[in-house]
Amino acid sequence: MGEEKKSNVSLVETDKIIDSTSSKFSTRNNAGEVVVKYPADDAVINWTRSNETWEPDIQLHGTAETKLTTKYNYMFSRLRDKFDVLEEQINDLGDLVKRKLGIDDFDPNSVLKSETFHTIGRICCDATSGSRLNTSSLLLEGTRNTSSGQSVPLDVSQLREFSFFPGQVVAVEGSNPTGKKMVVTSVTTPPINPVLKTDVSIEGPLNVMVACGPFTLPDDLEFAPLVEFIQQVNALLPHLVIIMGPFVDVKNKKVECGDLDYTYQEQFDIVMKELQSKITNSVQVCIIPSWRDVHYRTVYPTPPFPQENKAPNANFFSDPCVLNVNGIFIALTSTDILFHLSKEEIAVTPHGSDRLGRLVSHLFSQQSFYPLNPPSEEMSIDLEQAEDHCKLSFTPHLLFVPSDLRHFIKNVSGCVVVNMERAVKGFCGGTYSRLQITGEGSSVQIKAEIVRL
Repeated sequence: MGEEKKSNVSLVETDKIIDSTSSKFSTRNNAGEVVVKYPADDAVINWTRSNETWEPDIQLHGTAETKLTTKYNYMFSRLRDKFDVLEEQINDLGDLVKRKLGIDDFDPNSVLKSETFHTIGRICCDATSGSRLNTSSLLLEGTRNTSSGQSVPLDVSQLREFSFFPGQVVAVEGSNPTGKKMVVTSVTTPPINPVLKTDVSIEGPLNVMVACGPFTLPDDLEFAPLVEFIQQVNALLPHLVIIMGPFVDVKNKKVECGDLDYTYQEQFDIVMKELQSKITNSVQVCIIPSWRDVHYRTVYPTPPFPQENKAPNANFFSDPCVLNVNGIFIALTSTDILFHLSKEEIAVTPHGSDRLGRLVSHLFSQQSFYPLNPPSEEMSIDLEQAEDHCKLSFTPHLLFVPSDLRHFIKNVSGCVVVNMERAVKGFCGGTYSRLQITGEGSSVQIKAEIVRL
């Protein structure tokens, strides 16, 4: 951002002005349409900022990002270290399940036993029975201490309902009459922790706007949707705006074919300069990276962007992170964990059950922003860093999980979960969310909408 040749370049000037695809965005007729409202009532929400002089106090909750911001060889872990991280996850969640079941210990999973018993482990896929998880390829990988690390096939034919995905830590009750396959009669997942009770101290309603990239159409780098979102921010003047990457998307067609007038870093610098210079100073801006940002580190958890030339109202955090805003806990990740889970989960559930809510509940139950293991093929997860920075050890007041799955706002285990999708959907404008939060003592009330850009 420091070079003079870039300083006078606006986003829309970075490429050939408005071609046929971007005109599709400029001629849209549904901008501003409210597509989801929470609560689903007819109450009119006044989005005008009332307490103009008050600024929220934004703090990072949990482990400091110092390890992420220093140079380290990510994805450079020994197998033994990876195993220790996975083993510790099972042991920690297993202790919670013991208290939930009221038992002292678990039995080995491969013990020859006709009577029912409890054992703990991680759901895995038997590659010899198929490349995807199914009822014939279900394995339970036990811990080193309890089951000597052995895996046992699971027979779930007696279960009326279940929901499994690779990497999920569960306790199963059943018998193993042959010593080679466990006949499961019930499954217990780790308990979901309650919403953290805190002392909320906000002066009047806290207005928040949230959007997730990409912020330009798939075949250009004009960033017209981002310019439009900045205009919406300056029109409503929320106290806080959260903007999640990708900003220069690795999946953009111009990036894929190398048809750029600038380097990746220069293009990103132009976007950051536009963001920080055009958004009014009275609005606090939180900027979250994405592993899809082509100029940055392709690793999860993703370190915060460098803070050179940072505007006074700009805040850079990692992906994922939990923010403490005057006692209101906001968890967020720009990674599409819901879509990744939806592709790998197998479930038998009652007709009409809430699938999206169930996917979200997996994050709370497994206490992780990314409980899927092995991860999606497009992901590079550093397990040692994830141990510190991807934990979701309590239920927050708000959770933002932007996804390619259909947008929603719903209450899951006392947390208001928002999937606002993305600022661009295909060659058209996408959606963003706006929220109004009020609270006193330990009580928090949230009103929210998802709006077309």
